[in-house]
Amino acid sequence: MPSLGDRPMAIAVVSGKGGAGKTSFSASLVLSRRGVTAVDADVEEPNLALLLGNPPMATMNATIPTPQVVDDLCARCGTCSRTCRFGAVFSFGQAPPVFNSLCHGCGACVLACPRGALYQVDRPVGVIGRGVAGDAILVEGRLLVGNPNPVPVIHRAIEVGLAEGRDAVIDSPPGAACPMMAAVREADAVILVTEPTPFGRADAEVAAQVLVELGKPTALVVNRSGILEEDPPLGGILGTLPELARISFSRRVAEGYAVGVPPSAVNPSWAMAAESAWRWVMEVTG
Repeated sequence: MPSLGDRPMAIAVVSGKGGAGKTSFSASLVLSRRGVTAVDADVEEPNLALLLGNPPMATMNATIPTPQVVDDLCARCGTCSRTCRFGAVFSFGQAPPVFNSLCHGCGACVLACPRGALYQVDRPVGVIGRGVAGDAILVEGRLLVGNPNPVPVIHRAIEVGLAEGRDAVIDSPPGAACPMMAAVREADAVILVTEPTPFGRADAEVAAQVLVELGKPTALVVNRSGILEEDPPLGGILGTLPELARISFSRRVAEGYAVGVPPSAVNPSWAMAAESAWRWVMEVTG
């Protein structure tokens, strides 16, 4: 499979809402090609491993630089608190500043401190796992409980995945907020998985708007076709996207992935949809 220049090709799989079939389609893409890297960037609920044989994982910490105070140098001037754009620094009277878990590790407060009273240390915010699933490599990001910001863990998981030097499938967080945008940042093409329900289509429309504004080549896969009496037409931005496949609703598929069996092993339409997606990706990436 062709890669882009000196780095591997990255394909992100997204959805407007959870439960649309994004992870199932990610697994289908991985299993339909040899020698790819699967990156589970849905770090708050990573479950791609369950559909890829749940391989054993070697782990490492994902960290962000977090400010610390040299108390003797701190003038309690409040500059760090005024500088922070994330509400992560509290200054109270003559007490030294306090840094909370909203810190993004940007270092602006350290640079702004007029007395050099701040420095940074690495703070664990997640865990990155790496395992071998057949002929695929699986990289999984997992946010540590109590941390509100998944973006640093997403970035680190994708960085580790792309460093494998293989073409990569990125299982993105659902939705259209910062986590999804962080997951598609390095993607050369995006596949948006939706379902024909009103809820599914409405959320997918929002996600599609974000992807169009980001300038990402995006195509559509409609899952659970036929779950309603009649699939309504896709309007708005969704109606302008190339539709790669419509996958019929299947109880057998649902029963299979509930016990870790990937849909492409149960229903050949998933494998066919994955092949269509790979052909489209190669067309749009040249």
